[in-house]
Amino acid sequence: MRALLFAASVAGVLSGPVPAVKAQAEDVAPATDGEKPALTLESRLTTGLKARRPEDVEFVERVAEMVRAGQLPAKVVDSTFLWAIRRGRSYPFPAFQRALRIQADRLGITID
Repeated sequence: MRALLFAASVAGVLSGPVPAVKAQAEDVAPATDGEKPALTLESRLTTGLKARRPEDVEFVERVAEMVRAGQLPAKVVDSTFLWAIRRGRSYPFPAFQRALRIQADRLGITID
């Protein structure tokens, strides 16, 4: 996984600017001016955290919806996501879910 992330980041650096990730878009934001389409928060979380079980995907969908609705800060989700995948575990979703619930709890936010 780290090798893939490293290769993708090197390829992105060598090929030019990388489009920003958009949390508000549906599945994939449309490409403009010849740029590659940007991934949505939901697809990035599902892929990066290797969420495969239906309940894991459902949690990711709820989190993405809360971010779109402004109920959960995107910065908290992004930092927790990065922390979980940098831990180097083969399945980072459980750590992400646990840590995000703790972070949201500290902010007085309940993730169903």
